[in-house]
Amino acid sequence: MGQKQTLKAKRLSKAMKLCTGSHASASDRLCYARLSAGMLQEELAAWLGIDRATLTRYETGNVSEENMQVEVLVNAAILCGKDKYFCCNPYHVFIYEGAGEQIKRYRKSTGLTQAQLAERLGVALTTVKRWERNVNKPPTYVWGLVTSSL
Repeated sequence: MGQKQTLKAKRLSKAMKLCTGSHASASDRLCYARLSAGMLQEELAAWLGIDRATLTRYETGNVSEENMQVEVLVNAAILCGKDKYFCCNPYHVFIYEGAGEQIKRYRKSTGLTQAQLAERLGVALTTVKRWERNVNKPPTYVWGLVTSSL
């Protein structure tokens, strides 16, 4: 086995160890998916339509998970032959599956108006309206509130 192949095998092994834990980060899962598919960062980045530097920031955790583009994670997983949510955390799935409808369902199930929910969360009414229309992405604390109640 050549030096380059040995290094790749070590990276894959390390990524697999990080990825198999219950608290594996999206970064670890993304790196593992790419390496297990035998792809270089340049290749995956080109397929995803992003630059290599962005993919590197995702894989090294230099982009917070909340700020990662869910479509990039889903498409990366699919391109690497994994389940579409393989690289995602539960918040990403919440966003991808229509956070707005889930927020609206939560609000209605608790009998709140948009204005009451906005007041309870300490945000503007227009913010809640934008979340429900999927114009703006809600922060993780909203995901926690909604999913713990549904």
